[in-house]
Amino acid sequence: MSDGLVVCVVDINEKALARLHEVGDHADGRLEWRRASVIDRSEMQAVMDDLAARHGSLDVLVNNAGLTRAGSFLTQTDEDWNLVIDTNLKGAFVCSQVAARHMKSVGGGAIVNIGSVSAHGIRSGPPAYAAAKAGLEGLTRNAAIDLGRDGIRVNLLVLGTIESEWLVERKTEEELRGIRSSTLMGRLGTPEDVASVVSFLVSEDARHVTGQLFSVSGGQWLP
Repeated sequence: MSDGLVVCVVDINEKALARLHEVGDHADGRLEWRRASVIDRSEMQAVMDDLAARHGSLDVLVNNAGLTRAGSFLTQTDEDWNLVIDTNLKGAFVCSQVAARHMKSVGGGAIVNIGSVSAHGIRSGPPAYAAAKAGLEGLTRNAAIDLGRDGIRVNLLVLGTIESEWLVERKTEEELRGIRSSTLMGRLGTPEDVASVVSFLVSEDARHVTGQLFSVSGGQWLP
């Protein structure tokens, strides 16, 4: 919002959306939220059509919806595989396709996908999550190639471990120390670290940057 954009948060988690009310009170009308599923094309079409109609254009999309389910290569179920792939990969495709059609109509825009070091074998974890994030990298490059002539730039952030409430609640202090030591910086990433790179990529300063992977991992992954 500090970039002068109106930001709309889309989530299926109503409790998470409810927490935005407090933030919204201090956002001067530049923060909105909708309950919708990123894998439901009709819902995302309705959300983006409404945003474009009310604000004149849809200029930026950040695909950061995601989830994972526990399991190893030998234990992950088909049900969990489908859910993780749908949310992390199909959701980004659906949202990007809907958004890109709006962006093309006004001469361009910027899409940023949120990936993970899990796509590069940096750590063990559920195979569906690693596969989805690896697929997202391929989708990013494909979209950048197809959409470049329409003035639409598409890039991806390869995130390392980000210090979130979800992470802190589920990790012991010993586990957190181990994660910190796995980075070259000796620290966890923060949401602000991610937001600052997103802010650059959607700005005019990055007008000649597309189809790229940016490591925001404290050196957990070195491209």
